[in-house]
Amino acid sequence: IEKGEAINPTSNPDTKFSYIDVSSVDRKNFSISKTQTLLGKDAPSRARRLVKTGDVLFATVRPTLQRIAIVPEKFNGEVCSTGYIVLRPKASIICSKFIFYYMLSEKINTQMESLQTGASYPAVNDTQVKKLHISFPSLPEQKLIVARLDAAYSEFKNANEAIVKSKENYLALKSAILSKELQSSEAA
Repeated sequence: IEKGEAINPTSNPDTKFSYIDVSSVDRKNFSISKTQTLLGKDAPSRARRLVKTGDVLFATVRPTLQRIAIVPEKFNGEVCSTGYIVLRPKASIICSKFIFYYMLSEKINTQMESLQTGASYPAVNDTQVKKLHISFPSLPEQKLIVARLDAAYSEFKNANEAIVKSKENYLALKSAILSKELQSSEAA
């Protein structure tokens, strides 16, 4: 990975920025779902990491909760919390999505479980994450692997959405039927 950049938004007190804190990453979709728009003067002390498109964010606080996301274009140049390590791939040898899927693997989660310290606020540090050994094939092979994982994830997501919709339909139907039954029995 390439070295990330530190930033201090308070040095530009009247400049707005999007702040990605640890709760900004949706653990179900593995994406940045909500950010705060702040002025530099209102920046929390943890708002210190510059992010770029394609960076992989990995939460070092409660790492087994897998708050992991790839930074999309709309957050290019924004700021994230020091509660994340920013994994910026060297594009000539490894792709973002490969790192993303690797960091979501059971192997990494098991390692994080053994490395984290602290009972009520378990965490790992950046150095521990940087020392992880990631085996990776050639760039063309990584792209093939990522394509297969993307397709499988898409199938899973579609199936999950269908289940959620089916449950909503069931609950609505049940409510309508029971409501109709109650009206019929009250009229009798």
